Amino acid sequence: MKMMKAVYLDDYGAVENLRVGEAERPQPRPGQVVVHIHYAGLRWGDVMARNGLPSRARATPFIAGQEATGIVDSVADDVTMWKPGDRVMITTAGGAFAEYAAVSPQSLIRVPEGVSLPQMLAYPVNMRTAYYMIYTWAKLQEGERVLLHAAAGGVGLLALQIMKRKFSDIEVVAIASSDQKLQMLKKEGADHVINRSTQDYVREVTEIWGPKASGFATGGQQTGGVDVAFNGVSGDTLSKDWQVIRKRGRWVIYGYAAGRGQLDTSKFGYDGITVMPFSSIAWMGTPEYQSATTFINDWLQNETLIEPTIYPLEDMQEVQRQFERGETTGKVVFSV
Repeated sequence: MKMMKAVYLDDYGAVENLRVGEAERPQPRPGQVVVHIHYAGLRWGDVMARNGLPSRARATPFIAGQEATGIVDSVADDVTMWKPGDRVMITTAGGAFAEYAAVSPQSLIRVPEGVSLPQMLAYPVNMRTAYYMIYTWAKLQEGERVLLHAAAGGVGLLALQIMKRKFSDIEVVAIASSDQKLQMLKKEGADHVINRSTQDYVREVTEIWGPKASGFATGGQQTGGVDVAFNGVSGDTLSKDWQVIRKRGRWVIYGYAAGRGQLDTSKFGYDGITVMPFSSIAWMGTPEYQSATTFINDWLQNETLIEPTIYPLEDMQEVQRQFERGETTGKVVFSV
């Protein structure tokens, strides 16, 4: 019996419930491909799954992890689309934090020539969300102003790059948690940066663009503030963003990194703000999904790609702690 290294979730909840252990190395069953994993990616879905969201239906312990890249090791006799040696990315409900994983062929994405295995992990999932945010949900237009939360994160950084590489006149104020991250965001083209740890972003945005026209007495005036807010953190920002979103602006809420928070729409009812609590899941199988795939493939072939931050798999607990506190930068990847 051949064994492999794997990260188990022993029980739902705390990060301490993750442990590195051993598992039996899988063999391909009918309709399966076994991938020798070299790198595994961390995304917010891993944190949700660890906490039993949206469901605790899967019995613990189990091997955690939802995305990885590696080399096809073996295939079942009835699999013809893939062969040993193919470079692939896998997306799965679990099992990616291990040296080998048995998956269905439909869960595989081919890694293009010229793209490294760790680089690939930054794009098919995170860039899809960034694409939807900008093109599908907010329908961003030239000349608009944008507030971008968690701008140095896996999705936020890609959203900033899209706005600065694919548009010519989008003004972005980027929020992050450290001066080091702010320096990186400036290099990526952010017009204004705000340190959420030391600055009040509502006050800072108001100083940059002036106070927004708000309430019944202002009629249709659209002064100050931003046209679009991209918010993947929620928490107490749900009581603040509306203060800087101008009349008839758009508010895209796509994550809960800072907690679920509460949203009281009565405070900005006269401002006509469109509130969009969206997830990529709702767009699976749609024409927009195909458009995002085309966009991602083109980006992988023609754009300068980011270099993810790589950690050893044994650091899973501590890295997830940092990830939840918003202390990591860009895409987080584990060397398996």
